[in-house]
Amino acid sequence: MKKPNKTALLASLPVRADEDPFSVTIGGFYRRWFNLVDDLQALIDTVATLKSTEDEHWVPAWSAVAARFESVAEKALARGDKAKARKNFLEAKTFYSLARFPAPYHSGSAICPPNMSPIKAHSYQKYLDCFRKATALRDEPQIELRIKRNGKEAVGYLRLPPGASAKHKVPAVLVMCGGDMYKEDREKYADGATREGMAALVVDAPGTGQTSFAHSPEAIIAWQAALDALQSRPEIDGNRLGAFGVSRGGLWVMRLAAQDKRIKGLISCAPGGVGYWGTAEERAELRHMAEKRAKTNWFGPKGTKPKKFVLTEKDQRKDFLLWSLKDNGLLDNLTMPMYLVNGKQDHLTPIGNLYMALESGPPTGRVARVYPDDGHIAARNEREWGPASWKWLSDVLRAERPSKGKGRVKK
Repeated sequence: MKKPNKTALLASLPVRADEDPFSVTIGGFYRRWFNLVDDLQALIDTVATLKSTEDEHWVPAWSAVAARFESVAEKALARGDKAKARKNFLEAKTFYSLARFPAPYHSGSAICPPNMSPIKAHSYQKYLDCFRKATALRDEPQIELRIKRNGKEAVGYLRLPPGASAKHKVPAVLVMCGGDMYKEDREKYADGATREGMAALVVDAPGTGQTSFAHSPEAIIAWQAALDALQSRPEIDGNRLGAFGVSRGGLWVMRLAAQDKRIKGLISCAPGGVGYWGTAEERAELRHMAEKRAKTNWFGPKGTKPKKFVLTEKDQRKDFLLWSLKDNGLLDNLTMPMYLVNGKQDHLTPIGNLYMALESGPPTGRVARVYPDDGHIAARNEREWGPASWKWLSDVLRAERPSKGKGRVKK
């Protein structure tokens, strides 16, 4: 029987901006995987069977789906069908991504447990294994880099476009991951960069994945170290560096660009931390969402959920001021070309952040796309804004003056 068309399935989903893992909606919890999973019906069918987000229920449900695709991949590989094997290893990796969600998460909070149970740790290892097997079947090589600074380390994957060499240096993009999606989930973004002739370095964000950098504003040094790593490569033109980020990655993109002039252009999807405090209604909704997630969406072992979690406006304000570019005196540093995108119905990053970015800076050089029928990260419309943004960034970086020598520029 013919599988349902993914585009048609996405078009049929209701728009509801929330974090409900028991419902598949546009702008909802599963937006994170829409651009990764090919068999969207398998995701929808599995959600219908879910009874709890606790590890004992959540991890086996998604791991079983992943194992089916992994088995198909192994059989395809055994008979020499590398294309089918790679496709199914990636599909298995994506469903293992759901199984391991959101761990490993190193900063800890009342919503995200800092440690993994044995079954979640196993699903995370399977996630890494399937990605490794899929990567081995790709024609273009992937280079693993260790990003180090001040005794801390993060793992990154570097992809080079065809023809890149010391004699033919190329622009490069730092792909910045978010709070719960890791570098293994960002391969398609690296694809977008390399298709436009740019190198892409994808690195786990501070506080997540394979990194020892904790999530804090001071962890900007992790991203600056990643820029150092890019500039040290002979194939990279160190004067033509850009950055790309989605969700928390979009926040990091803005923060890095405001503090490091090596970023000559950026793409920020769902930009946060700009400095928009929001209306009383928006702030109340964010607090309600955090409390609801802590109460009903406990991603951890059974019996470990805290009895009560309350987010006060005072705590909300404290966290806001910690990250706000405007209140940190950094907003006016954003003078480089920027491509900003989001869905209008964003329950996590109020659209006012995007508008504030447009209201500041130079009178030219900023491009924005807001989708009224979409939510956080505009996942439903990524097939449109994704290719357009990568083409835009490539044009911006190629317009920069090329560097001489080894492509390294002074800080």
